[in-house]
Amino acid sequence: MKLSLRRHKAILILLLLPFEGYCQKDIPINNWRVHPSFYAIQNIALDGSNKVFAASRHGILLLDRVDNQLTTLTTLDGLKGSLIADLEYAENFRALIIAYSDGTFDLLDSQNKLLNFDPLATTLITGSRQINDIFIHENMVYLATDYGVVLFDIAQRQIKETWRDLSETGKTLKIIQITIKSDSAFLATERGVIGGNLDSNLQDFNNWNRFNTGDFNAPIKSISSFNGVLFCAIDGKGIFSKSGSEWNIRQFLQNEEFNSMNASATSLVVTTRGHVWKISEANNVEELANSLFVTPLTAIPDDKGNTWIGDGSAGLISELSGTYNTYRPNSPASDDISILSNDVNEIFGVSGRYSTLGIPLKKPGVIDKFATGKWSHETSPLTDITDVLRNASTGEVYAASFGYGVEVSTSNGVTKVWDESNSTLSNVYPPDKSVNVTSLAYSADGMWVTNYGSLSPLNLLRSDNNWEGFSFSEAAARYPRKIVVDLSGNVWMVLDPAHGGGIIVFNKENGSSKYLNDLDGQGSLPSKYVHAIAVDRDGLVWVGTELGAAYFNVNEAILSSPVNSIKPVVDGRFLLRDDIVTALAVDGGNRKWLGTNRGIWLYSAEGDVPLNNYTTITSPLPSDSIFDIKINDENGEVFFATSEGVASFRSGSTKTPEPALLKVFPNPVYPGFAGTVGITGTPIDAIIKITDVAGKLVWQGRANGGTAIWNVQDEKGKRVPTGVYVVFVVRDNGAQHLAAKIAVVN
Repeated sequence: MKLSLRRHKAILILLLLPFEGYCQKDIPINNWRVHPSFYAIQNIALDGSNKVFAASRHGILLLDRVDNQLTTLTTLDGLKGSLIADLEYAENFRALIIAYSDGTFDLLDSQNKLLNFDPLATTLITGSRQINDIFIHENMVYLATDYGVVLFDIAQRQIKETWRDLSETGKTLKIIQITIKSDSAFLATERGVIGGNLDSNLQDFNNWNRFNTGDFNAPIKSISSFNGVLFCAIDGKGIFSKSGSEWNIRQFLQNEEFNSMNASATSLVVTTRGHVWKISEANNVEELANSLFVTPLTAIPDDKGNTWIGDGSAGLISELSGTYNTYRPNSPASDDISILSNDVNEIFGVSGRYSTLGIPLKKPGVIDKFATGKWSHETSPLTDITDVLRNASTGEVYAASFGYGVEVSTSNGVTKVWDESNSTLSNVYPPDKSVNVTSLAYSADGMWVTNYGSLSPLNLLRSDNNWEGFSFSEAAARYPRKIVVDLSGNVWMVLDPAHGGGIIVFNKENGSSKYLNDLDGQGSLPSKYVHAIAVDRDGLVWVGTELGAAYFNVNEAILSSPVNSIKPVVDGRFLLRDDIVTALAVDGGNRKWLGTNRGIWLYSAEGDVPLNNYTTITSPLPSDSIFDIKINDENGEVFFATSEGVASFRSGSTKTPEPALLKVFPNPVYPGFAGTVGITGTPIDAIIKITDVAGKLVWQGRANGGTAIWNVQDEKGKRVPTGVYVVFVVRDNGAQHLAAKIAVVN
């Protein structure tokens, strides 16, 4: 079998800074950072000295057991980027094997180089390519997959063979886990255990012994060899041990649901739902209990008697220091962030969602916040948080819940909940609690609140804490999903496609409203199924639909006369007409960021010039399925919520308030710097001139919003010599002033 090998950049693990070093407030312009959560650790591997490797879905945590220093590996360091399925350390080769759900795997070798392999690069396979488990024996890596077992020779860096179609009739058999005892391989499968002598032709399904009757006529959750005995675990039954050709149930941990089973020389560690157990050589069973254990997913003992636990909520846990502690780099509490909101220089992330039938999904009320380069978390007693808004004047934070109303928190920790008992919000499905709030937006009139399913779906909370509700004649108006307020004070409500879709535009001053859909004169939307909406710097309202994007030119007649959307044309086609536009954001340069199910698109201010397309292939995005986009207006960092977590990109465009406070970074520019210098805080779209100290013009450009980018080159494309350079800002009236100085060292 041929092998596909793609070489990635070297990862110099020994030179990595502690993880806190990555929590820098700003990253360079045109650079990415990823934000994988390390609160759920599902796989752990140990080397023979002092390293612990712990895998979340999208990153690997490295812990030095001597000095407790944390480092991480992510897609920015060259990881393949698909969901991590398992990892294992090959001690004899000082190599880490990292397997992914798409069937590929990485090898991080002793020279700290990362190599990626695809065992199926030249093989056509129907069905799942998922890798489920890694087992290393001598110089061979055994990969248990949904289609069989792949044998990879570490020394030769090549596939030796593949055991496929291992069912008793030669059909595909899912392999869940593998272990080797003396001269035989034993596989935990979706139907029983099969075993075969390693000296036999195990590519032939006839050469396997099968244990698949009685209790074994079921999926085997885990298999392991401990103290010379083979053990396996079956959900709802218990742990069995093999004696000769018979399997006998043990008297401990019967009727449990198992997560993992791992052995060392002295103990067998088992995780079940909410519990961790250690079984000694004498078959004594001890429960390892601690308040940190919430949802233990895996546990592995080391050679010093410590147990390392991967928890689904608390991250990596061990009693290495004498008491149980968590080892976790700064990260979001979860990869399950579907909604973002922003407050100038803060980004909030929440996971509240509901089904197409309007049923809450009971997501925990966790609010992730990213500010000054770090994540923090707040927990609300309300579930299914759908939006977060901060009152800039009072500092109060409002959290919308799909089920329980709106929680308001003050800076001193005092909270209050607005619901059907003290506001115009309605309980949609009494006696059950269903005060379903989907979106929040500020205006000069107060805070607008959408009440999904209510006869008064739009509500206004004024600064004096009085409420007012508004109703509409259109049936679809009862189901608003998102709202924005345009520069004229009109409220735009995006309506649920499951209930008819479209948009309601409402003006509070005269009480008029208009229903926009896909009909001519009534909006002429690309599709009435709208998923995203944003107001740009010129006051235009942009919408993302199931058939591309369009915008509305807001004027006084928009509510009283026929109106049609404007559809930008790109290469002879309406903007993204073949895409479901799921997210929209406008940066400081008025450029449009559009999220779809095939990545992110960046367009010019008018939406007719494509500037970039970011996907999992061309960027570190964890997924091409984009849920939401929000922008830190202070530094131009664009955040993307995807189906597999959050990533962000430092764009060269910011939104600058007046008066401008100009910043230059990096400054000074040191030898070897090959990036761009960011000049932020400029007046909007100002002309920037850079001269030498003698006043000779070196470079001139225009800011994108409130940020300009200089590549440290003159106008002929040559790097400028060592020296001090002066930054001038030219305003609209032609006046210019010295704003900063930049030192360049070559």
